[in-house]
Amino acid sequence: MWILAYFLLHFAIYTAFRLQFLIWNWSGLKILSTPQILSAFFNGFRFDLSALAFTVGLFYLGLFWIEKYKPIKKIWFGLFWLINSILFLVNSVDSELVNFTARRFTKASFFLVGEGNVTNLIIPYIWMAGFTFLLLVFYAFANVVLYKKIRIHFSIPKKIILSFVTILLAIVCSRGGLQHKPMTFVDGRIFENPLANHMVFNSTFTLFKSLGKPTAQRIHYFDNKEMLGYLNQPEKIKLITPAPLPKANVVIFILESFSKEYTELKNPEFTPFLNSLAKKGLYFPHFYANSRRSIEGVAAILAGVPALMEEPFISSEFASNEFIGLGTVLSRQGYHTSFFHGANNGSMHFDAFTKSAGIQNYYGRNEYPDKNDDDGTWGIYDGPFLNWACEKFSTFPQPFMSSLFTLSSHQPFNIPAAERAQHPDGPHPILKSIHYTDSTLQRFMECAENTTWYKNTIFIFTADHTGPRLGEDKDFSAQFEVPLVIYSPNPDALKNMDTTQFGQHIDILPTLLETIGIEQKSVNHLARSLWHTGPKVIPLYSDGIYDLQGFPKGVSPAVKANTQKAVIQYFSEGLFDNKLYYPLKSSF
Repeated sequence: MWILAYFLLHFAIYTAFRLQFLIWNWSGLKILSTPQILSAFFNGFRFDLSALAFTVGLFYLGLFWIEKYKPIKKIWFGLFWLINSILFLVNSVDSELVNFTARRFTKASFFLVGEGNVTNLIIPYIWMAGFTFLLLVFYAFANVVLYKKIRIHFSIPKKIILSFVTILLAIVCSRGGLQHKPMTFVDGRIFENPLANHMVFNSTFTLFKSLGKPTAQRIHYFDNKEMLGYLNQPEKIKLITPAPLPKANVVIFILESFSKEYTELKNPEFTPFLNSLAKKGLYFPHFYANSRRSIEGVAAILAGVPALMEEPFISSEFASNEFIGLGTVLSRQGYHTSFFHGANNGSMHFDAFTKSAGIQNYYGRNEYPDKNDDDGTWGIYDGPFLNWACEKFSTFPQPFMSSLFTLSSHQPFNIPAAERAQHPDGPHPILKSIHYTDSTLQRFMECAENTTWYKNTIFIFTADHTGPRLGEDKDFSAQFEVPLVIYSPNPDALKNMDTTQFGQHIDILPTLLETIGIEQKSVNHLARSLWHTGPKVIPLYSDGIYDLQGFPKGVSPAVKANTQKAVIQYFSEGLFDNKLYYPLKSSF
């Protein structure tokens, strides 16, 4: 009886964390009917049993044989108390973390360890932290009781039989039943709403499932000529750019979690300045992030590497591959290059990655002169940090290229106390910080207008990835819709660019190079400059799902299927064979 109680204890705790997930994310899950919620819990039990097969099952196997050795029994109970407590913490944190990583915790999520100020991250989520603390206290107490109550006095033959039955049950539970193939991530996708599917999973299952799984696999479907025929071929589409702007300065804003849907809200409007700038410059309504996380967005925007695998490219074993960084290309043309991010230096490996992308100067929290402007969680508030960046730009030799990554619209959405009343509330807490960051962009541009470098500068505004959805997420591609605004004080700089076409993060690099007249000798065929209009292949990926955008109407399912295969082959061979660019062995 008490042995069974140990199993039921863990099963009940996983159910409690699923309930926590539902309550914490109620704003996005309230659209579910009661039968759908019950279905999520019922289907989730399979994943809970799979997780328990690894933990409780192994605990039982040892306990059967060491029960009479009291010191070892204490260690055994203590070891599994510690392991399960850590796994329970991961499940609790994932109730919120899933909104920003777009997937349950896996081995690829370990890059987040050490990011931000942990103490200050707990405070905004005190309810969740309190619930988890009480549950862990109860779990510790229950372990002490069960340690005293569980007594096993079986003969060796019975222990052998029990061990065999335990192993058999663990195998069946871990694979989710007796079906032909073991249960995997796809088995939890029973709803159109991705957030609801995440409620079906538990983080222990997704973490264990990802361990030992390769970051990517080398896949081959076609010969090179046939593969490239399905992808973007800019050389076959007429270039429509006017006379290039040689030596123009380049400023790229990477806006934390700025979803396209936030820019479309009215009464109140949360991005009034960015929207006004879109009317003066160019706005692309069909633009997609090639990422779901900040660490992936930077690689896509500054190096043209899309996120088409589970682990971020920056932290993967392929980060040492050859890739064409925007900084590398522009440095060879005499540009001063820099990257600004108000978080701790080393955050998300941005300092190391931008250096490998050829960006010569990094300005982070360490370089910022006034630590009183620190938000206490992630880094320097956007307002003072962008103002400081504008001033620094005036000390740089021209031409220069700089990228500025904002952070105030990252959870817990801190903005200066003195400014909170100036920014409206919305249906999600992020919107107040979005409005704040939008106002800091306005102040930056007002500063820039009074400088000598302003008139010869091209400004790019986009997001690293989307933020929390405000409504039901029926369309997979909606998870990637971000704004793209290109602006230049020079009215002829962007003349004739077609804003109705589809675009993506990795198009920014070739677009900028053609805008300032730099020849591209090597081409990434997953991308294409926005100066080449027409149908395009835009690959989107998240949690094992691929989606392609940019096809013209009437394309057959067979062509779409082969195009997806070509995308997978191109990217996988590019990683494993270090040949993301064609023609091979050529450079800018």
